[in-house]
Amino acid sequence: MSTGARWVLRLEVCLRIAVYALVLVISSGARSVDANARSQSCGPLQEIASLTMSVLPDGSRVSVPLIINGKPVNLLVDTGTGMSSLTKPAAAMLHVRKRSSPAVHLVDKDGMKVNGYYIVDSFQLGKLTAKDIPFLQDIGDEDTRIGGAMGPDLMVRYDVEMDFGQERLSYFSQDHCPAHILHWSSDAVTQVPISIRERARDYPPAMLPSGSLDLPSGILEGMIARAGASILGTDIRTKVMLDGHEFTANIDTGLVNSTINSKAAQDYFGVKLEERKADAPQAQPDQPAATGVEAVIVTASRQQHRFHNLTFGGVTVVNPLFIVKPVPMGVRRAGDPASPDITIGMNVLRKLHLYFAFGERMLYVSASSVRPQ
Repeated sequence: MSTGARWVLRLEVCLRIAVYALVLVISSGARSVDANARSQSCGPLQEIASLTMSVLPDGSRVSVPLIINGKPVNLLVDTGTGMSSLTKPAAAMLHVRKRSSPAVHLVDKDGMKVNGYYIVDSFQLGKLTAKDIPFLQDIGDEDTRIGGAMGPDLMVRYDVEMDFGQERLSYFSQDHCPAHILHWSSDAVTQVPISIRERARDYPPAMLPSGSLDLPSGILEGMIARAGASILGTDIRTKVMLDGHEFTANIDTGLVNSTINSKAAQDYFGVKLEERKADAPQAQPDQPAATGVEAVIVTASRQQHRFHNLTFGGVTVVNPLFIVKPVPMGVRRAGDPASPDITIGMNVLRKLHLYFAFGERMLYVSASSVRPQ
């Protein structure tokens, strides 16, 4: 789990959070990048922002520097958070306005209602700027190293490249021909379709208040459109092959270790979730198995299993390590598309070079240019 709780936003009144414009404005000129095998009719790939990634002490996750209300802050790069968030200390330091309304419900991953959200007066990501951007209130374990999480809501209007080898996060214009994105050197690049799934469908759908019919038609249309907007509470998903079985997987850069739910592990691979003994020792640091060796390791409440191959199209990660995550029996069904059986975390993603072409709904994947430490 990343530093921020996983959220879904359910809107029931027309507040500023319901009508904000997420599209960021380019504040200075974009840089042209030559792409290999490009059609002359497509023109150059336009890079419009580039940020330096900083690796967090966990050795996997990364943060990037942003400017909020004129002050610098580091946010976790978290494709699994659904919507961007700020911690309470960061919001206080940045003088961010807090809002709370009984008609606006933030629902955490366990279905618990949380009140409170923030409105950022000004926001800057490299050369991109915006105003009046909503952030969720992060009430999870507060990490002083970062001020919150940057989620897909601040990504999906652009193409986003994550070069973990060079520790660069770059934004590109979506105004290019399909598949004409390759500007880095690699032996092989594969592409796999992605979906941007509304997490709100996992919970009761957004409802409009009974008095909404008395509102002007323009406001009512905005409420309906925003209540169903795919950028509010989303997961980025793609198809992968894990040891010969196809899965839909969440791509989560805010998660340290990849996970597979215990029912899927048992149903597809015969990996049973071991029960803890009463006299078991205290939790110890994870001890990954040697390369090429299958192993199951139990550390307190976490059980690990090393698989043989995890494949994205034509790119394969060998011997990936997964946490076997307990799931309440009967609540989630293995293979249920509403809740993917596996989530790909940074222990795998840091070995890759990722280009999210959100306009194409495509993820381009190659091996990382530098082997991560």
